[in-house]
Amino acid sequence: MDQKATVFAEEAIRAIGRLDVATARTCISQAFEVDHSIGALADAIYLACSEIEEDNGVGISTWNTLADAVDSADLLAVVESSRS
Repeated sequence: MDQKATVFAEEAIRAIGRLDVATARTCISQAFEVDHSIGALADAIYLACSEIEEDNGVGISTWNTLADAVDSADLLAVVESSRS
């Protein structure tokens, strides 16, 4: 993944952990604009955003989907540290 996209993706994941839908959507959109290969991660972020809006939280299965969608150990560490 492009380094700039990675920075945006990391912030999107952290925003999910804070239940900050607006920041998560903005950051993952910026990441996807830089690197279109992150489609699966973008989908997982949007799924988490929808879940936050509907349930005011992110379920275990969605966090697992996020973990499966990342392509590096560094991003996986961000997912694991952001789980609520």
